[in-house]
Formats: sequence, C-alpha cells, structure tokens
Amino acid sequence: MNMTNLTEVQNEDNREFLIGDVVVMVDEDDYDNLFEVAGRSEKLIHLKGIDSLFYGRLSFQIRHASVAELNAHRRMSDAEQAIGEVP
Repeated sequence: MNMTNLTEVQNEDNREFLIGDVVVMVDEDDYDNLFEVAGRSEKLIHLKGIDSLFYGRLSFQIRHASVAELNAHRRMSDAEQAIGEVP
C-alpha cells in the first residue's frame, strides 16, 4: 500500500483545467484577454472570450491567470508580473 499523502505528491504536469477556470494565453503574441474555460474535447480546451466568442487551445498554450492578472482584467507580461511581486 502506498502511504504517500496527497499533499506530498508532486504533479509534474499540473495543467488540469476545469470549467469556469480563468486562463490566459502563454504566448505573448497571442490575445492579452482573460478567457474562461467552457469545456474540453479530446485534445482542445474550449475557451470563452470577453467577446462571447469561443476559442480552442491545447493545454500547453494556456495557463491559469494570476491574481494580478485577474485584478488587471488582462494577461500581464513577465516583467509586469515580476514588478507586481516585489513587496
């Protein structure tokens, strides 16, 4: 029997997206908007944009939005994220 606690398990690919999650595109050349996960198919994550249109992306093309991005209502660059983390 495996006696490892769930909190001790390290998930290398923590890319589980649930319906309702707010995500942003990873590529800075892609949209800067926030998107809501609306569903998924075998390979694509279905996203609803602020324009009420639906988009499809692979899981490696998106990530969960940070708190700073949620407050800013947009994806932030790496530099903006770093500045926002300085106390």
